[in-house]
Amino acid sequence: MQTTMEAALGNEREDRHDAALADLAARHATTPRRPAREISTEAQAEFATFVEDPDQLCR
Repeated sequence: MQTTMEAALGNEREDRHDAALADLAARHATTPRRPAREISTEAQAEFATFVEDPDQLCR
C-alpha cells in the first residue's frame, strides 16, 4: 500500500501491506476504503497546495 505522500508525488513503489495500520484505519475511517492515489487526487483537486504543504511542515 502506498502512503498518501507517495501517491501525491507519483512515486511508483511496490505495494506494502501493514496489517496493524490497515486495522487502525478500518476502525477509525469515516469513508469507505479506497486507494491512496484516489485520495491524493481528490485532495489535490480540493487543496491547491496539497503537495507542498507536507514539505513545509517537515522543514
